[in-house]
Amino acid sequence: MLWSIWHSVLGLILIKTSKQHEAPVMAVLSLAQFALATMILGVYFFGSKIGTNPFILLRDSGVLDSAPALHINFDVTQPLKLDYLSSITDGNDLNPLLQNYGMVMHPPVLFLGFASTIVPFAYAVAGLWKREFGQINNPALPWALFSAAVLGVGIMMGGMWAYESLTFGGYWAWDPVENASLVPWMILISGIHTALIYKHTGQSLRSTHLFYILSFGFVLYSTFLTRTGILGEASVHAFTGEGSNFFIHILSFLAIFIIPPFILYFSRYRDIPSIQKEEATSSREFWMFIGALVFFLSAIVIIGQTSIPVYNKIFGLSTAPPEDAEFKYNSIQVYVAVIVALLTAVAQYLKYKETAKGFFWKKIVVPTIASVILAAIVLAVGDINYTRKGPVFQYSIWVAAACSIYAIIANASYIWIGLKGKLRFTGGSVAHVGFGMVLLGILLSSAEKEILTNNKNGIPVAVAPGENPMENLTLVQGVEMDMGKYLLTYLGDSAHPKKQQSFYKIHFKSKDGREEFTLVPNSFVNYKGQEGLMSNPAARHYLSHDVFTYITSISNPDAQSDTASFKIHIIKPGDSVFYSSGFMVLQDVKSKDSLPEEIFGKDGSLHETPIKVFSKTGSVFTVTSRLAKAKMKRLPSQIR
Repeated sequence: MLWSIWHSVLGLILIKTSKQHEAPVMAVLSLAQFALATMILGVYFFGSKIGTNPFILLRDSGVLDSAPALHINFDVTQPLKLDYLSSITDGNDLNPLLQNYGMVMHPPVLFLGFASTIVPFAYAVAGLWKREFGQINNPALPWALFSAAVLGVGIMMGGMWAYESLTFGGYWAWDPVENASLVPWMILISGIHTALIYKHTGQSLRSTHLFYILSFGFVLYSTFLTRTGILGEASVHAFTGEGSNFFIHILSFLAIFIIPPFILYFSRYRDIPSIQKEEATSSREFWMFIGALVFFLSAIVIIGQTSIPVYNKIFGLSTAPPEDAEFKYNSIQVYVAVIVALLTAVAQYLKYKETAKGFFWKKIVVPTIASVILAAIVLAVGDINYTRKGPVFQYSIWVAAACSIYAIIANASYIWIGLKGKLRFTGGSVAHVGFGMVLLGILLSSAEKEILTNNKNGIPVAVAPGENPMENLTLVQGVEMDMGKYLLTYLGDSAHPKKQQSFYKIHFKSKDGREEFTLVPNSFVNYKGQEGLMSNPAARHYLSHDVFTYITSISNPDAQSDTASFKIHIIKPGDSVFYSSGFMVLQDVKSKDSLPEEIFGKDGSLHETPIKVFSKTGSVFTVTSRLAKAKMKRLPSQIR
């Protein structure tokens, strides 16, 4: 429905702006609206259900028929229980991990990006249909730029949510549905660059049509992956599927918008204008096309790896995904980043058609020297280390980081060197600076993850399988704990009045005394009937880094039983007492008599016994027990 709403808005704009292309463009958009409408039709056609009506009443849905506890009779010969809704409990609401401001913006923005890819697609089909191949380039290009910008922002909004809501700032996991949203954007970016090539040289019009068709085609393919359940357990985003009818329905939707355009494209391929002369290797369009081709091939590799469950389903295979899927993708894409960053830095200094060597080197030498110096400084002092996958991958990251810096410096410099500060022509340079910053941010953040926890306090840590106890810290309420460069104090917690949801106040104090702050992560026990713990992290943001904390495990009072046996020991200072994880030594017994009378009374006293604890883990710490004796009529409210 959201998709259809965006199509309606875009259609109203197209009616006013598409001029002579209105009829074929709106025909394509209207066909998409029709296909989307069938998704929510909810009728039976020759025994097969088409779509699912989201507006159907519960009493007409058949869901309540399978709930005998409600005692509702839908026999038309008997009166309907008018208050049947009172027997239906509310749902579990939105998953708490999704209750984040990033998620408020991510779905509508992303769907606007998805929906808007149909406009360049429609222009490409209209050009092929009406044989107006070159005429569609100029009106389609602004729409392609708009769609790429919105889709890119939508993807980044999802990354922002993941960065704040998933453990330790994970903003991208190469999840199949994440990949399925990235691939249309990458192909659309390729189409934008080939459209610019055609605008200035008359080359690459065939590629532009192909990329516009594929960008919308892969949007539909991502919908197929997500909604049919074909991904199974491969993605946390995927739906469980809605039956074979829906599978066939959405597959038909995909086929209608892929097969006819490709038949049209290949049947009229020779008619699409194309300059037979090869581009000069010193021309801007040559390297722009190489960059677009690399981006496109990278997208194909990504979607190829993502589609392993689809191959298994169609061909009956049992191909397992790679054990370390993240590294599988990264080991390829890091080299794509190197190539694209270099081309992004250099290509704008070339002229269309052909560039004189002297002209090019005169313009590029200063940005190159500046980039080399800055990259050397960053690599020397930036501590960009990612040693977990071996030295070759680490060196690749260093090269990619240097190329990203080159892309930033070279494009920022081009605004003044090449464009003489004319801001109206700087759109490409600004976009490339942003792209370089994104690449550099990805590389830096991936290499700079640091575990602040250093658990040496001797208190056992209950962690999930695969978790490192040294990277988790048990906090005792009111007791200050040492954690790296911080001192932590668990101040207390509060519970949601209706859910099994707890909020934990954790106070951070830097050991150098420069800052203090409080983070409030929360967690859910057995949420929605699922075993285990769901945690929502809390973060402290800085310009150069962020501090994340989340709850690894919490005690469940309802599931605990006291298995400890207590034994009284009469000891004096210097005596030892053994316990299950070590031994304790009573250091001293101190008494204090000079106490505030308003708190302890006239004859009150306070006794302290510092006890040194030696743990089996090798840690040593001191705890102090206190016993107060007070004679007074009423305790002050502040010490109750």
